[in-house]
Amino acid sequence: MSNPTTPPKGQMQLFDYLTVPLDPGSYRLHVESQVTHDPGQTATMTNDGYFDVVGPRFSLSPSDVAGTYPPRNGHGPFSDSLAQVVLKRRALPWERKLDAARPGGPLPAPSGGNQLAPGYPRPWMTLLVFEEGEYTLLPGVPLDKVMPKANFVALGSPAGITCDAVEADASLVQSILPSLEELQLLAHVRWVNIEDRELTVEGSDGWFAVVVGSRVPSSGAKCRACLVSLEERWDLVKSDPPASTEPGQSGPIFVPIQFPDYQPPVQNQYRWVEQPPDYSQVQIIMAPPAKTRLVVLFSWQFTCEGPGSFRDLMKNLDIGMIGAVQDAGKPALTDTCHLPLMLGERSGEAETVLYRGPLVPFELARDTLGPYHGADQARRVTPETGVEDVSYAAAFEVGRLLAAADARLAQELMRWRRGSYRQAARADTLLAIQASLTLNMPATLAEQLQVSLPPILATAAMGRMVQGAGPVADRYGLKAAGQTVGMNPAAVKEAWGLASLLEAQAILGGDPGALGLEIAPVPQTPRPNVTIATVAADAAGLGVLVKARDRVITSTKAKLGG
Repeated sequence: MSNPTTPPKGQMQLFDYLTVPLDPGSYRLHVESQVTHDPGQTATMTNDGYFDVVGPRFSLSPSDVAGTYPPRNGHGPFSDSLAQVVLKRRALPWERKLDAARPGGPLPAPSGGNQLAPGYPRPWMTLLVFEEGEYTLLPGVPLDKVMPKANFVALGSPAGITCDAVEADASLVQSILPSLEELQLLAHVRWVNIEDRELTVEGSDGWFAVVVGSRVPSSGAKCRACLVSLEERWDLVKSDPPASTEPGQSGPIFVPIQFPDYQPPVQNQYRWVEQPPDYSQVQIIMAPPAKTRLVVLFSWQFTCEGPGSFRDLMKNLDIGMIGAVQDAGKPALTDTCHLPLMLGERSGEAETVLYRGPLVPFELARDTLGPYHGADQARRVTPETGVEDVSYAAAFEVGRLLAAADARLAQELMRWRRGSYRQAARADTLLAIQASLTLNMPATLAEQLQVSLPPILATAAMGRMVQGAGPVADRYGLKAAGQTVGMNPAAVKEAWGLASLLEAQAILGGDPGALGLEIAPVPQTPRPNVTIATVAADAAGLGVLVKARDRVITSTKAKLGG
């Protein structure tokens, strides 16, 4: 349910001003709480918190501006309109003070009947309109080079601040700068219905602040509207507007009087003698006019040209700008608005075809035969007349030529084609691999093209190798080596004319097993079990062992030197 107080569509509500609870600056939040714990015992607990309230001060982001009038770089009859800028922050013109740190207090209220209601806030910004040649726009100027010293100190002497500034003659600035009362009346708040398409701003709640200029631009002039900051510029803002007449001066008033009996006197001749002035004591001092600089928060340009209002422009529209029909009924059209044309075929012959553009006085049915891959596919024959219709073929060629003239579209088309060829080559490779290996892949081809193939292919190949391998035989290839001419005993026997294979084996090293031949087992001689008692009973054997031991001891002593 919408807010019942929201303005209806096409209407707005205006407010003189809107103030914020806290002005931008640094604040301290002090909290005290008294706690009673024992009978008659009370303790006071305190805590301090610090926070800053920030807001635009020396520049405005383009996102803070909802709109301007006249429009940016606009050309039109704006010489009877006042420039205005619409701000998204509803209270921005009143978030700061115009003269908070002015020596002697704030600016005095306007005298006489120009004073507004008590407590009426004073905006810290205004909109000035300069014509070309009256100003110089200075981007990125240090703030201390824009503000006078006293005003810069009143701002708090912020260091390292650069801003855009506008420089103009001091007399011009004084003549177009609003007075205090005008400054208060040139800013207001608008509340509009956010459902109005013309007034819709992304992320807006319908509240806007509007600052209006006070200067009407000249006709034919190229102008720049500057939203300037007047924070602590009390040296420029006057309390009272300039008077319409200057006191202490009078002018003659001529009243016609008739004298019926009046006779003009006889005119005498006089001689005028002019005495030249003495310029010997006159000093001429030439000094450039004083300049004034102001901080520019936002600016845009527009040009006043062309007389007349919107109504006049609409009434004077040239409805025949596209062209008028010189000879009615020509060229001749069919009842379907087709125009007969002569078309040269590839064979060189000319034939009559029909063509119709998209602008016809009746509703057309959408073509259901497309899309086409070539202009020839769009050519058709009308069943009523049997004549070829090239309307869609011509439209296809126009679209193709427009696409070919767009460099960005050509690049994207080539990128799409390269990607398609790459996907097709990948699909062919994948199908060839699947013909030899069983891969663990998704069901559809579109999903298979997106998976990483190397790990799946490696797993399938290893599985195939392990699954199809036979038993291990001739692991080191000795049987194959044994079939070599120089290593085969039979071949050696035949080549050398040996009597038997044993001789050939002896020549080859006597180890037929190494050549892959069968090795007969060595016959085992049966021996009885020998015990300690059997050895001790063999006196001759013990004697041999004793002698062997003595020889070992003697040899060891000889090697060790006794």
